[in-house]
Amino acid sequence: MSNKTLIIGMMLVTMLPRIIPFYAFKTEDLPPFLRAFLNYIPYTVLGALILPGGLNGIEGKPLVSGICLAIAAFIAWFKGGIIGPVIGAVSVGLVMIYMGL
Repeated sequence: MSNKTLIIGMMLVTMLPRIIPFYAFKTEDLPPFLRAFLNYIPYTVLGALILPGGLNGIEGKPLVSGICLAIAAFIAWFKGGIIGPVIGAVSVGLVMIYMGL
């Protein structure tokens, strides 16, 4: 089997499970309970990304880690989404480390 065939096969296997739900489900057809349940998924993903390493994300600096966690929670509460809190927390953490805190 050639490398191109292998890469195309892996691309299809990875891409299909991500594309099929967009064509299989329409948001208008979902029951209200399921729609409300799906609205909580961004918050659970955010929790899974940030909370496990919340206070020990930066070794030996639990204060910096805690402040980064608080910044991420603040941004998530007011702005929502996933990318903003992660970028905000990482940016604040980098600034604090470079400042020597």
